[in-house]
Amino acid sequence: MSDILNTRGYIYGNITAKSNFTTKNTKRMLVVVDSEYFLEFYGNRTVVPRSKACPLMFNKIDTIAWDRQCKKDGKEDFLRKVPCDTDKLCSEEDAPDKVVKGYQFTYKIQDTKQPRFWFISLVSCYRGDKGDTLCKWLHDSDEEIELEYDIWMVNGNPYTKHFNPFEHQFSFELHDVVEIYAIFLVAFIIIVPIQLYALRRQRHNLMRLLTACIILEFIGIVLNFIHFFKFAFDGEGSNLMKLAGNFIDMFAECLFMLLLLLIVKGWTITRQTLTTKSKILLFTAWTLYTAANIFLFIWNFTEMDIISDKDEWQTWPGYTILAFRMALMVWFLFELRETFLLENHQPKMRFYLHFGAGFLVWFVYLPIVALIGSQVSALWRFKTILSMTYAADFLSYCVLMHLLWPSRSYLYFNLHTERPPLHMEEFEITERTLPSLLDESMSETEEFSVEQSPRSNDLDLHSNASESSPKQSKKKRSTQNGHMSNHIIRSRSIDEEEAESLL
Repeated sequence: MSDILNTRGYIYGNITAKSNFTTKNTKRMLVVVDSEYFLEFYGNRTVVPRSKACPLMFNKIDTIAWDRQCKKDGKEDFLRKVPCDTDKLCSEEDAPDKVVKGYQFTYKIQDTKQPRFWFISLVSCYRGDKGDTLCKWLHDSDEEIELEYDIWMVNGNPYTKHFNPFEHQFSFELHDVVEIYAIFLVAFIIIVPIQLYALRRQRHNLMRLLTACIILEFIGIVLNFIHFFKFAFDGEGSNLMKLAGNFIDMFAECLFMLLLLLIVKGWTITRQTLTTKSKILLFTAWTLYTAANIFLFIWNFTEMDIISDKDEWQTWPGYTILAFRMALMVWFLFELRETFLLENHQPKMRFYLHFGAGFLVWFVYLPIVALIGSQVSALWRFKTILSMTYAADFLSYCVLMHLLWPSRSYLYFNLHTERPPLHMEEFEITERTLPSLLDESMSETEEFSVEQSPRSNDLDLHSNASESSPKQSKKKRSTQNGHMSNHIIRSRSIDEEEAESLL
């Protein structure tokens, strides 16, 4: 029995008139129904004249809704006349012990098979109470009432709301969303400092773009996490933070698209700069893609029907973006092939192979996620798409961080404009300095040879000096030239090793 009480849905609250108002003949109705009855109710709200709208809206609801005067055999307690008298229960509440303490009405919802969406609506329709209009649905357009309301919609017993705070305030399709954001928040807290460290070691433009993408994604997750964490305790959250977080997430994804297109064009890897034509084409395509995403974001915020069980990818702006993304994927493959054919440096060619194989999946994953989402129940869809999207983005960032890590990126980045100058002036040999170096080295060699000669050969050395002097001089000069050349070669080899360590 306790499990039933703790797993029910509860809708409870207060609705009173702000000014002095007699509630005996109230002409407003609070309606709480599930999706089976709400779709017809909601669909007929725009019927004109309004006098015909109310009967059509309640046509299906009347087949099952209970009413004390007109529908005593009704099975479902869907309706409440509002406003209710201040500090009193609503007129339909005939069992005070079933009403949450401190409130005027309570709906208890129990779905034994599977969760359902329930909707709450306040309408200016009422039942006639006399004559020809008795029990007929009528519309009131004359009476204006300003209402004050405090309504809570929760999952679980209101008296044990702290038992599971991350589910109590949330609709079923949002259960576990706080945990999902928390997991990826921790994941990004790990990789953000790592990427900042990499940027500090390698201040390359591609590294700067990657860092910007990761930080923007991290900020978006932080804002969304704050919203849902706050919502878990007050039932309101911060819609501004949620809106800003989703927008930043969207822009981070667009910026990451730009980064991938720049890499596949070979910018700063195969080509130091792009041609004017390439720049115009690339930034035009990226601008159009970003504009389409912004349009979808605005559409989703302003035009999406709140009762629709479709997600943003099942709308025509969503289809447009998916088609655009697939077109960019084809272009990505074409540019990858063109850049690969231009390259003849093995490390760079391996980089392009790994890069192309990995990030082709990134282009494809969103259409796949959208397809999966269209086949998943709306009760699970948001959590599924959210988890898969963040997981794909996180893995993509990790892969690119690995490929661009400073210890290996020097093999394929064009860094000659960024490396510090190498000081090799002491090893430079010119036509002007070469003779003096040869003379100095020759004299040093002669002294060294004399000092190292055995004493027993001193007489022979002097006696044969006139005959062997030219030959010995030539031999010494040749030997010394060999020593000097080896010295210069070794010096340059050491300096090249230093240059590589600097990179």
